Amino acid sequence: MELEFESRWHDIHELREKFKIKNKTMKNWMYDKKTGKKKDLKEMGLFKLPDTNYYVANPIIFQKFFNKQLGLNQ
Repeated sequence: MELEFESRWHDIHELREKFKIKNKTMKNWMYDKKTGKKKDLKEMGLFKLPDTNYYVANPIIFQKFFNKQLGLNQ
């Protein structure tokens, strides 16, 4: 699954809509189930903006992560 993206950083909500990911699934990917703490989000392509609660995503890295979750190796 290869989607085309504009050359910019994207909001998490934009990626969820584009990839048709439900909110609960995204939370399961972002948080550790046992401890409730956030996982290393950089492997997903998600980065927190300093001094905010806002995350942006690199869509190319996220697409690789998404394909890995689906078991599609490129």
